[in-house]
Amino acid sequence: MKKFLIITLAMLLLTGCSKINEIQFQAYAVGIGIDYKDDVYHVVMQFLDFSNVAKTEQGKSDKPSPIWLGVGKGKTIEDAIIEIYHAIQIPVNYDQISLFVFGKSLLEHRLGKSIKALDTNFNIRQTGMVYGTEKPIEEIFTSQVPFNYAFSNARINQPEYMQQQESTVPAISLQDLIYQFNEKTKTILLPSITVNDESIKQNLEKLPVTTFSGVYLMKDKKMKGFLTNKELEGFIRVNNKAVRSPVTISEKKNGKLEHVTLELLNPKFRRIMNKDQNEVQVGLDIKISAIVRESNHMILAPRIKRQIKEKIRDHVYEAYVNSHKIGGDIYQFEDYMYRFMHDDWIRYQKSGKFPILDKTDIHVKVQPLKSINKINAGIHLPLK
Repeated sequence: MKKFLIITLAMLLLTGCSKINEIQFQAYAVGIGIDYKDDVYHVVMQFLDFSNVAKTEQGKSDKPSPIWLGVGKGKTIEDAIIEIYHAIQIPVNYDQISLFVFGKSLLEHRLGKSIKALDTNFNIRQTGMVYGTEKPIEEIFTSQVPFNYAFSNARINQPEYMQQQESTVPAISLQDLIYQFNEKTKTILLPSITVNDESIKQNLEKLPVTTFSGVYLMKDKKMKGFLTNKELEGFIRVNNKAVRSPVTISEKKNGKLEHVTLELLNPKFRRIMNKDQNEVQVGLDIKISAIVRESNHMILAPRIKRQIKEKIRDHVYEAYVNSHKIGGDIYQFEDYMYRFMHDDWIRYQKSGKFPILDKTDIHVKVQPLKSINKINAGIHLPLK
């Protein structure tokens, strides 16, 4: 009898699987978009549709899946989210959020307050990637992924995966943005995305897909401006998160313009900070390897190497000048000085004039330069 009472009491005290929500009865938010217009926050939530979940060995559906959005407005972000709650019908789950999209107006006027609101919201994870856009957020969230893959397979959701094929501006997470936003010497490069409906077609029907268009530059909690991918080409090719970037070298041969296409691989760059008496001189040291991908004529390795160095130096310096014109510092010279040469930083801060990068102080080393063995593409032969 005593054992029976003990067992009965234990069963009453032990917790069971109560209040369990089945996954099909929750709305899984996978993306949040926020903009600020007419003194009101506009919030768009993108939800996971379970028809996007793989039902075949190919990991994709055999037909396009619908995209579900929740739209709300409010004086605060939470007010806008609550408006979505009023209509969503089932509980919202935030465990799968992987994407944050901020409108240009919000970036210009309300970014600080917005990321603070997201930071203090215990429901929202901060590991998702962050982007800015001039496009309506609904248009971004309703873009497509070729071959009927789920939106979670889009490049903006998995930016590092496509860096292996063609590098672009490094993506940052919401957590990184929060950290960097409060660093007054840090220049933030927030990737910008847009919608391209010209490059991909299903049969003859245009398919709108997201693409990277450039970056928004921010520093000291202020928007400095926007640079296109072309204006930032040098930075994209040599930043330490780049993996592979194509470049074309043109030269005249027998009166005709010939072209050589190369891949620039695994760049490594570091800042050079030399102090001469009381002045600091800044520079860049860049090491990169290259592979010849396409050439219809005989090439000389020393000459091609020299041309690659000149082109990289030109583009790296051009990207620096473009960012400096709008008050940015994409190679983070000031931030480095603030952390490791603080006395010098204070002195330059008082004068308002920081050291300027000179083109001659950009040093590029291309090693090795390889060609591809046409018989066995897996074996690379160095160009002598």
